[in-house]
Amino acid sequence: MSQDYEIRRGREPEDKQIDQRPPHPDETAPMLVNDISHLFHGKMRAQETEGVMSQHAARCILSLLSRHEGLRQTDIARMTHMKPPTVSVTLRKMMEEDLVRQETMFSDLRANKMYLTEKGKAYHENVRAMLHSIDDVLMRGFSEQESAQLCAMLNRMRNNLIADLESCGLLRPMPTPPVEDTEQS
Repeated sequence: MSQDYEIRRGREPEDKQIDQRPPHPDETAPMLVNDISHLFHGKMRAQETEGVMSQHAARCILSLLSRHEGLRQTDIARMTHMKPPTVSVTLRKMMEEDLVRQETMFSDLRANKMYLTEKGKAYHENVRAMLHSIDDVLMRGFSEQESAQLCAMLNRMRNNLIADLESCGLLRPMPTPPVEDTEQS
């Protein structure tokens, strides 16, 4: 396995590699998508540093806040599909590492809005660069037309799953980001 997959978290050498799954004789497209996801996340973990950002939950929260700053913890939990205690603990660790900050809402002093700090924004830009690098590896050798076709097919798969989850009553509507709280006491 290449050095690109080395995990930099001080683990023993035998734990520094990503487990490769053997091909399944009756492999389906969803199985391939799952395997690609496994390898993708392994590659991301291999490029991460120590600390809270080595956790998937922190990367999800960082990504969400980069697009929708000023979310409450309950909004973050709902939009990331994480349990509220996971969000709370992860945000606390992210605040300790100066990646996010919280501001109290004036309309409800019990609620806090979360924002990226300058350090968090810079870290997010580094993550975006890593993602683009991995995208380049994944799409190596694909024409623009093939890439567009693949995206269309994957979107159809996602839409099929969304429709099925909706028909079973298992999918919540997509939350809308809250309106800015500008009241001051």
